[in-house]
Amino acid sequence: MVFEAEPSHPNPDDLKRDPATATAAKAEYDTSKTGPLTVLANSMVYLPFSHVMDLPAVESIASKIPSLSGFAPQEASIRGGRFDQKARLGQIEYIFDLGNWSPFFTPPRNEGKKYATLLQILQYPFSHGSIHIETKSPIDHPRIDPGYYAGPSGSIDVETMVHCAKFADKIAQTKPLADIIQRRVFPPEGDVDLKKWVVDTTITDWHPVGTCAMGGKGGINAGVVDERLRVYGTKGLRVVDASIMPLQISAHLQATVYAIAEKGATMIIEDAGLSIWAKTTASRSTCTARER
Repeated sequence: MVFEAEPSHPNPDDLKRDPATATAAKAEYDTSKTGPLTVLANSMVYLPFSHVMDLPAVESIASKIPSLSGFAPQEASIRGGRFDQKARLGQIEYIFDLGNWSPFFTPPRNEGKKYATLLQILQYPFSHGSIHIETKSPIDHPRIDPGYYAGPSGSIDVETMVHCAKFADKIAQTKPLADIIQRRVFPPEGDVDLKKWVVDTTITDWHPVGTCAMGGKGGINAGVVDERLRVYGTKGLRVVDASIMPLQISAHLQATVYAIAEKGATMIIEDAGLSIWAKTTASRSTCTARER
Protein backbone atom coordinates (compact mmCIF):
# COMPACT_ATOMS: atom_id res chain seq x y z
CA MET A 1 0.00 0.00 0.00
CA VAL A 2 1.16 3.54 -0.76
CA PHE A 3 0.15 6.56 1.29
CA GLU A 4 0.51 10.30 0.93
CA ALA A 5 2.88 11.24 3.75
CA GLU A 6 3.46 14.35 5.80
CA PRO A 7 5.66 16.49 3.50
CA SER A 8 7.79 18.01 6.27
CA HIS A 9 9.60 14.71 6.91
CA PRO A 10 12.81 13.97 4.99
CA ASN A 11 12.01 11.34 2.42
CA PRO A 12 14.14 9.09 0.17
CA ASP A 13 12.08 10.33 -2.76
CA ASP A 14 13.70 13.74 -2.24
CA LEU A 15 16.86 12.28 -3.77
CA LYS A 16 14.95 11.27 -6.89
CA ARG A 17 13.11 14.55 -7.33
CA ASP A 18 15.73 17.15 -6.44
CA PRO A 19 19.11 16.91 -8.25
CA ALA A 20 20.73 19.32 -5.77
CA THR A 21 19.67 17.16 -2.81
CA ALA A 22 20.94 14.03 -4.56
CA THR A 23 24.28 15.69 -5.36
CA ALA A 24 24.71 16.86 -1.77
CA ALA A 25 23.90 13.38 -0.43
CA LYS A 26 26.45 11.81 -2.78
CA ALA A 27 29.11 14.31 -1.73
CA GLU A 28 28.43 13.65 1.96
CA TYR A 29 28.71 9.92 1.45
CA ASP A 30 31.94 10.22 -0.56
CA THR A 31 33.48 12.47 2.08
CA SER A 32 32.43 10.89 5.37
CA LYS A 33 30.37 7.79 4.56
CA THR A 34 27.38 9.38 6.33
CA GLY A 35 24.06 10.90 5.29
CA PRO A 36 20.89 9.76 3.47
CA LEU A 37 22.68 7.23 1.27
CA THR A 38 23.70 5.18 4.32
CA VAL A 39 20.22 4.91 5.80
CA LEU A 40 17.75 2.06 5.48
CA ALA A 41 15.32 3.59 7.94
CA ASN A 42 12.40 1.24 7.56
CA SER A 43 10.44 -0.50 10.29
CA MET A 44 9.59 -4.19 10.01
CA VAL A 45 7.66 -6.75 12.02
CA TYR A 46 6.74 -10.42 11.70
CA LEU A 47 3.30 -11.36 13.05
CA PRO A 48 1.37 -14.59 13.49
CA PHE A 49 -2.00 -14.79 11.77
CA SER A 50 -3.67 -14.76 15.19
CA HIS A 51 -2.70 -11.07 15.42
CA VAL A 52 -3.94 -10.26 11.93
CA MET A 53 -7.31 -11.99 11.65
CA ASP A 54 -9.89 -13.35 14.04
CA LEU A 55 -10.05 -17.01 15.08
CA PRO A 56 -12.98 -17.99 12.81
CA ALA A 57 -11.07 -16.66 9.78
CA VAL A 58 -7.93 -18.62 10.69
CA GLU A 59 -9.94 -21.79 11.31
CA SER A 60 -11.81 -21.36 8.02
CA ILE A 61 -8.58 -21.15 6.06
CA ALA A 62 -6.93 -23.97 8.00
CA SER A 63 -9.89 -26.27 7.30
CA LYS A 64 -9.09 -26.16 3.57
CA ILE A 65 -5.47 -27.27 3.94
CA PRO A 66 -5.98 -31.06 4.43
CA SER A 67 -7.68 -31.36 1.04
CA LEU A 68 -4.76 -29.82 -0.86
CA SER A 69 -2.71 -32.03 -3.18
CA GLY A 70 0.72 -31.70 -4.74
CA PHE A 71 2.74 -31.66 -1.51
CA ALA A 72 4.91 -34.45 -0.12
CA PRO A 73 3.52 -35.81 3.19
CA GLN A 74 6.28 -34.26 5.31
CA GLU A 75 5.88 -30.89 3.61
CA ALA A 76 2.09 -31.00 3.89
CA SER A 77 2.37 -31.69 7.63
CA ILE A 78 4.67 -28.70 8.16
CA ARG A 79 2.50 -26.38 6.10
CA GLY A 80 -0.64 -27.42 7.96
CA GLY A 81 1.07 -27.04 11.33
CA ARG A 82 1.92 -23.45 10.55
CA PHE A 83 -1.77 -22.59 10.75
CA ASP A 84 -2.06 -23.99 14.25
CA GLN A 85 -3.26 -21.23 16.58
CA LYS A 86 -0.56 -22.23 19.08
CA ALA A 87 2.20 -21.80 16.49
CA ARG A 88 3.50 -18.33 17.22
CA LEU A 89 5.30 -17.89 13.93
CA GLY A 90 6.06 -14.84 11.83
CA GLN A 91 3.55 -15.72 9.15
CA ILE A 92 3.25 -12.24 7.65
CA GLU A 93 5.93 -9.55 7.48
CA TYR A 94 5.11 -5.85 7.28
CA ILE A 95 7.69 -3.27 6.21
CA PHE A 96 7.00 0.46 6.45
CA ASP A 97 9.22 3.11 4.94
CA LEU A 98 8.99 6.63 3.63
CA GLY A 99 9.15 6.79 -0.13
CA ASN A 100 7.24 5.09 -2.93
CA TRP A 101 8.39 1.47 -3.28
CA SER A 102 5.63 0.32 -5.61
CA PRO A 103 6.31 -0.40 -9.30
CA PHE A 104 2.54 -0.11 -9.87
CA PHE A 105 1.99 3.41 -8.54
CA THR A 106 3.33 6.41 -10.44
CA PRO A 107 2.58 9.72 -8.72
CA PRO A 108 1.63 12.73 -10.81
CA ARG A 109 4.66 14.75 -11.85
CA ASN A 110 5.52 18.08 -10.21
CA GLU A 111 2.81 17.85 -7.59
CA GLY A 112 5.21 18.27 -4.66
CA LYS A 113 3.71 15.45 -2.59
CA LYS A 114 5.61 12.84 -0.61
CA TYR A 115 4.73 9.20 -0.10
CA ALA A 116 5.20 6.25 2.22
CA THR A 117 4.88 2.52 1.58
CA LEU A 118 3.60 -0.36 3.68
CA LEU A 119 4.57 -3.72 2.24
CA GLN A 120 3.09 -7.03 3.33
CA ILE A 121 5.07 -10.19 2.63
CA LEU A 122 3.51 -13.64 2.98
CA GLN A 123 6.17 -15.86 4.55
CA TYR A 124 4.54 -19.26 4.07
CA PRO A 125 2.79 -19.24 0.70
CA PHE A 126 0.90 -22.31 -0.49
CA SER A 127 1.17 -21.25 -4.11
CA HIS A 128 3.93 -23.17 -5.84
CA GLY A 129 5.30 -22.62 -9.31
CA SER A 130 8.09 -24.05 -11.43
CA ILE A 131 11.43 -23.21 -13.00
CA HIS A 132 12.81 -25.09 -16.00
CA ILE A 133 15.83 -24.87 -18.27
CA GLU A 134 14.54 -25.19 -21.82
CA THR A 135 17.76 -25.09 -23.86
CA LYS A 136 21.36 -26.25 -23.52
CA SER A 137 22.67 -22.70 -23.84
CA PRO A 138 24.22 -21.36 -20.61
CA ILE A 139 23.13 -17.81 -21.44
CA ASP A 140 19.43 -18.49 -22.05
CA HIS A 141 17.06 -17.56 -19.26
CA PRO A 142 15.07 -20.32 -17.58
CA ARG A 143 11.30 -20.42 -17.85
CA ILE A 144 9.86 -19.30 -14.52
CA ASP A 145 6.22 -19.63 -13.57
CA PRO A 146 5.71 -18.45 -9.97
CA GLY A 147 2.16 -19.79 -9.94
CA TYR A 148 0.85 -16.92 -7.82
CA TYR A 149 -2.61 -17.76 -6.44
CA ALA A 150 -3.11 -20.66 -8.85
CA GLY A 151 -5.51 -23.47 -8.00
CA PRO A 152 -6.84 -24.45 -4.55
CA SER A 153 -3.45 -23.80 -2.92
CA GLY A 154 -3.35 -20.31 -4.36
CA SER A 155 -6.85 -19.52 -3.20
CA ILE A 156 -5.68 -19.96 0.39
CA ASP A 157 -2.95 -17.38 -0.23
CA VAL A 158 -5.43 -14.92 -1.75
CA GLU A 159 -7.78 -15.20 1.20
CA THR A 160 -4.88 -14.80 3.64
CA MET A 161 -3.46 -11.78 1.85
CA VAL A 162 -6.81 -9.99 1.78
CA HIS A 163 -7.08 -10.34 5.56
CA CYS A 164 -3.50 -9.09 5.87
CA ALA A 165 -4.23 -6.09 3.63
CA LYS A 166 -7.14 -5.09 5.86
CA PHE A 167 -4.84 -5.28 8.87
CA ALA A 168 -2.21 -3.21 7.03
CA ASP A 169 -4.78 -0.48 6.56
CA LYS A 170 -5.59 -0.67 10.28
CA ILE A 171 -1.88 -0.23 11.10
CA ALA A 172 -1.73 2.90 8.94
CA GLN A 173 -4.75 4.40 10.69
CA THR A 174 -3.29 3.86 14.17
CA LYS A 175 -1.14 6.39 16.00
CA PRO A 176 1.69 7.21 15.99
CA LEU A 177 1.99 6.07 12.34
CA ALA A 178 -1.25 7.86 11.49
CA ASP A 179 0.42 11.16 12.43
CA ILE A 180 2.64 11.05 9.34
CA ILE A 181 0.10 9.54 6.93
CA GLN A 182 -2.44 11.82 5.27
CA ARG A 183 -4.37 9.39 3.07
CA ARG A 184 -4.08 6.12 1.18
CA VAL A 185 -3.45 6.53 -2.54
CA PHE A 186 -2.76 2.95 -3.67
CA PRO A 187 -5.13 1.28 -3.66
CA PRO A 188 -7.26 4.42 -3.55
CA GLU A 189 -9.44 5.02 -0.53
CA GLY A 190 -13.07 3.99 -0.71
CA ASP A 191 -14.82 0.86 -1.88
CA VAL A 192 -11.91 -1.19 -3.27
CA ASP A 193 -11.91 -4.80 -4.43
CA LEU A 194 -8.97 -5.86 -2.26
CA LYS A 195 -8.90 -9.36 -3.71
CA LYS A 196 -8.42 -8.06 -7.24
CA TRP A 197 -5.86 -5.53 -6.04
CA VAL A 198 -3.84 -8.20 -4.22
CA VAL A 199 -3.83 -10.51 -7.24
CA ASP A 200 -2.95 -7.72 -9.69
CA THR A 201 -0.07 -6.26 -7.66
CA THR A 202 1.69 -9.26 -6.07
CA ILE A 203 5.36 -9.62 -6.95
CA THR A 204 8.33 -11.57 -5.60
CA ASP A 205 10.04 -9.49 -2.94
CA TRP A 206 13.66 -10.71 -2.98
CA HIS A 207 14.65 -13.78 -0.91
CA PRO A 208 13.58 -16.57 -3.31
CA VAL A 209 14.12 -20.12 -2.06
CA GLY A 210 13.26 -23.68 -2.97
CA THR A 211 14.14 -24.09 -6.65
CA CYS A 212 16.64 -26.86 -5.77
CA ALA A 213 14.94 -27.97 -2.56
CA MET A 214 16.26 -30.67 -0.25
CA GLY A 215 14.14 -33.78 -0.77
CA GLY A 216 14.13 -35.04 2.80
CA LYS A 217 12.26 -38.31 3.35
CA GLY A 218 10.66 -37.95 -0.08
CA GLY A 219 14.01 -38.16 -1.84
CA ILE A 220 14.15 -37.43 -5.55
CA ASN A 221 10.35 -37.35 -5.72
CA ALA A 222 10.26 -34.38 -3.36
CA GLY A 223 13.37 -32.38 -4.17
CA VAL A 224 16.60 -31.80 -6.06
CA VAL A 225 19.34 -32.40 -3.45
CA ASP A 226 19.85 -34.93 -0.66
CA GLU A 227 20.79 -34.27 2.97
CA ARG A 228 24.41 -33.62 1.97
CA LEU A 229 23.35 -31.19 -0.76
CA ARG A 230 24.23 -33.58 -3.60
CA VAL A 231 22.04 -33.38 -6.69
CA TYR A 232 20.07 -36.59 -7.11
CA GLY A 233 21.26 -38.69 -10.04
CA THR A 234 24.32 -36.55 -10.78
CA LYS A 235 27.87 -37.25 -9.64
CA GLY A 236 30.14 -34.49 -8.41
CA LEU A 237 27.49 -31.77 -8.23
CA ARG A 238 26.21 -30.00 -5.14
CA VAL A 239 24.02 -26.96 -4.63
CA VAL A 240 24.94 -24.76 -1.65
CA ASP A 241 22.71 -21.68 -1.50
CA ALA A 242 19.20 -20.54 -0.56
CA SER A 243 17.62 -22.67 -3.29
CA ILE A 244 18.10 -25.85 -1.21
CA MET A 245 15.71 -24.58 1.49
CA PRO A 246 12.46 -26.55 1.02
CA LEU A 247 10.25 -23.86 2.56
CA GLN A 248 10.41 -20.15 3.29
CA ILE A 249 11.33 -19.03 6.81
CA SER A 250 10.17 -16.21 9.10
CA ALA A 251 13.25 -14.09 8.55
CA HIS A 252 15.41 -12.44 5.97
CA LEU A 253 17.68 -15.09 4.53
CA GLN A 254 21.23 -13.83 4.86
CA ALA A 255 22.22 -15.43 8.18
CA THR A 256 20.66 -18.76 7.16
CA VAL A 257 22.53 -18.74 3.85
CA TYR A 258 25.79 -18.15 5.73
CA ALA A 259 24.99 -21.23 7.84
CA ILE A 260 24.21 -23.30 4.73
CA ALA A 261 27.50 -22.24 3.16
CA GLU A 262 29.48 -23.12 6.30
CA LYS A 263 27.81 -26.51 6.61
CA GLY A 264 28.21 -27.19 2.89
CA ALA A 265 31.93 -26.38 2.98
CA THR A 266 32.40 -28.78 5.91
CA MET A 267 30.55 -31.61 4.11
CA ILE A 268 32.59 -31.13 0.93
CA ILE A 269 35.81 -31.45 2.94
CA GLU A 270 34.50 -34.50 4.82
CA ASP A 271 33.31 -36.29 1.68
CA ALA A 272 36.66 -35.63 0.02
CA GLY A 273 38.33 -37.55 2.86
CA LEU A 274 40.22 -34.52 4.09
CA SER A 275 40.79 -33.55 7.71
CA ILE A 276 39.34 -30.17 8.54
CA TRP A 277 42.14 -29.74 11.04
CA ALA A 278 44.90 -30.42 8.49
CA LYS A 279 47.72 -27.94 8.94
CA THR A 280 47.89 -26.82 5.35
CA THR A 281 47.49 -23.45 3.78
CA ALA A 282 44.46 -24.72 1.85
CA SER A 283 42.52 -25.73 4.95
CA ARG A 284 43.64 -23.01 7.36
CA SER A 285 40.88 -20.61 6.31
CA THR A 286 38.27 -23.34 6.80
CA CYS A 287 39.56 -24.09 10.30
CA THR A 288 39.36 -20.43 11.19
CA ALA A 289 35.78 -20.19 9.92
CA ARG A 290 34.71 -23.27 11.83
CA GLU A 291 36.35 -22.16 15.06
CA ARG A 292 34.64 -18.81 14.77
